[in-house]
Amino acid sequence: MENNDNNLQRNLYEVESKLYVAFTRLIGPLSMMANLKTYQNDHKEIKQILDKIVEWGTKFQTIRNLDFIMPNELLDIYNKLDKLKEKYIFEVDTGNEDELSDEAVIWLSEIMQLRKKLINMRGEEKNFR
Repeated sequence: MENNDNNLQRNLYEVESKLYVAFTRLIGPLSMMANLKTYQNDHKEIKQILDKIVEWGTKFQTIRNLDFIMPNELLDIYNKLDKLKEKYIFEVDTGNEDELSDEAVIWLSEIMQLRKKLINMRGEEKNFR
């Protein structure tokens, strides 16, 4: 039983570490998007998304869980980012900065997958105790 608990703790730590990286990798592109002229027509929406992601990341650092994020809220943010990606990914007047929206969607998707995994693992952790 103790060995299973140790494995679970190790796996939890691994997922938490990946989430930390994913939040960092998501906040970077969003911060740049919020300040680039390319995205100026959507700065308000990007800033709102960035603020929400930073809020989630900050809370995650404190409680080490993401069960406080409601699935519909997460999906809403994902859909907004995906819409931005579709808008900018094929812009001919932009340079490489158009890839930032694609990168943001990729990292939010990673957070979504890791969130689900972490919540499931936290449920298992409760069963061991």
